[in-house]
Amino acid sequence: MMDNNAYLGQAQVSDTTGSVNPLLFAIRQQLAKMSGATLVQIKSVTANGLEPVGFVDVLPLVQQITGSGKVSQMPILHNLPYFRLQGGKSAVIVDPAVGDIGLAIFADRDISNVKKVRASAPPGSYRIHSFSDGLYVGGFLNAAPEEYIWLTGDGVKVQTKGEFTVSASKVTFDCDIMTTGDVKAAGISLNSHEHSGVQKGSEMSGGPQ
Repeated sequence: MMDNNAYLGQAQVSDTTGSVNPLLFAIRQQLAKMSGATLVQIKSVTANGLEPVGFVDVLPLVQQITGSGKVSQMPILHNLPYFRLQGGKSAVIVDPAVGDIGLAIFADRDISNVKKVRASAPPGSYRIHSFSDGLYVGGFLNAAPEEYIWLTGDGVKVQTKGEFTVSASKVTFDCDIMTTGDVKAAGISLNSHEHSGVQKGSEMSGGPQ
């Protein structure tokens, strides 16, 4: 008895013979119109940082091939909401950037009205499984990062070329703190501060020991 995969493979060679092959051909033609998920590359980003989650324009990376074997590029997909890790008012903000590779997944119904109001809404049309209703999740197949928070399993490493800023009502460290640079509190340097009012009159003390 022939297994399903072998039978489908045979049907792809000759779709018009027999009583079942035309039906399989028709089914495959309909399935080909349904969008599921595909790798894409970001071409533009709108809204990022401390704003509501924004949108991206993306280029599908798997190209089309015609029946004659000619390769053609897919069109750019516009205005896809992108994913941000967020719960309530708390979020980890790592917005996508132009050139990122990620995954576009496609809703089974028209989500255009939901995108406009960011709430429950009826579908904007009767379309289903369409490229027009994509959502972007990053990132796949990208290069090594230069800025990161790395949970190694033995500790946590934070790497940035810019400024590391913490804004909080209080910061508590239950550990030793080591630094190769200076530490300043209220503008006073730990490495180079001096003391006035010593017993030798107007002379200044030496640096900290």
